Amino acid sequence: MPESQAGTEAEERFAYGRIWLIGAGFLGVQVAFTLYNAFLPLMYREFFDSRSAIGLLMGTDNLIGLLLIPVIGAWSDRTSSKLGRRLPFMLFAVPIAALTFAGIPYAANVLWALILMEIVFTAAMHSYRGPVISLMPDHVPPERRSTGNGIINLMGGLGVLIAFGGLSLLYDVDPRLPFGIGAVILVVTLAIVFVSAQRQPPYVDDEVNSGARPIGDAIAGFRVLASRPNRGQFLVLAAMLTYFIGFAGLDAMFPIYGVEELGLTEGRAAFILTFFAGSFLVFALVAGMLGTRFGKIPTMLAGLAILPVLFLAATPIRSAAVIGGLFVVGGFAWGLVNVQAMPLVADLGGRDRIGFYVGMYYLFTMFGQMIGPFVLGSAMDVFGNQGMFYAGAAAFAGGFVLLRAGQKQLGATPEELARRRIGDLRQARAEPLGETG
Repeated sequence: MPESQAGTEAEERFAYGRIWLIGAGFLGVQVAFTLYNAFLPLMYREFFDSRSAIGLLMGTDNLIGLLLIPVIGAWSDRTSSKLGRRLPFMLFAVPIAALTFAGIPYAANVLWALILMEIVFTAAMHSYRGPVISLMPDHVPPERRSTGNGIINLMGGLGVLIAFGGLSLLYDVDPRLPFGIGAVILVVTLAIVFVSAQRQPPYVDDEVNSGARPIGDAIAGFRVLASRPNRGQFLVLAAMLTYFIGFAGLDAMFPIYGVEELGLTEGRAAFILTFFAGSFLVFALVAGMLGTRFGKIPTMLAGLAILPVLFLAATPIRSAAVIGGLFVVGGFAWGLVNVQAMPLVADLGGRDRIGFYVGMYYLFTMFGQMIGPFVLGSAMDVFGNQGMFYAGAAAFAGGFVLLRAGQKQLGATPEELARRRIGDLRQARAEPLGETG
């Protein structure tokens, strides 16, 4: 027994030792998407006056991502190769994403070229994003995943901070600079993940499955999720979709708000979001520890109660400094929400469907991100630029209501559900994989 316990402790130390390096992948993802969300609306402003039209364009390119994410997630669950389950997808996607990301500012003068470039970029990034995030639960036991995701989100927050606090200011010098440097960061962070990730991680089944059916597996997973006994899981995912409308809308539309309402330059308007990103970075690991201590859903509900109040408080303010102060509190509240979200969904996937459930997480949240800029942009068209804050507050409040309903339907904490599905790790390894009972 002492020997077995020592082995388990060694596995956890091993996972935490590597999880920081695996988190480099999410750092690269956040650098690229942060710059993309900040500056694409400003590029589209050269072609369109309507904020809702800009928001719609910022969302429709993610349609291909909505199709790819669950399929790639299910496919990676069933993939067997010398590189493991996730890395083959990452090695294919990142070079395409880096090349097209660097090419975005070169295509900015021609509308069709800009749209085509960003669609290819987002398709490649969505093929990368699910597998790289799935590496965390592959390496970390369920009861430690909030802390593990705190590390991942801290690395992601560092990526956002690099984008807003450093690269965004280069946009005023030459728009090609932040995109070119961001592309290099994508490639470098992929190399770090490739070297550090285990080919057969300890917390995912390592059985060979040569009969992978990516589309069929995804459809089967949808059927399970849509069944009545899984209504709680569906409500949890619906809550994530709803509150991401508020987050993504703010991320995409605030640079326009900053230019037109606060009188800032385009680069400085994006820089204000550094207060939000920096606060998230500082508190991400703390948020993960709070989730481990108090539970994932209660911690998320606390954050979702704070965010609508902050959005409504920001409505009459025209001071960039005061808005920045509110964003500091907002970054902490967003950490309480977002750090717990993906581990919560991964807990529902057991040992053998982590990739699919992470894919579902991204399916729902990316749909929220797809319509978020349009929803908040439409509110700006109707109510003026302050409508961005009205619609954002409503989205976070709606997320609170849905998550609370999902909590009641689940009937147990996510951690308890995960333990029921995976059982004791040592017993699972002692039994032939695929057996139940």
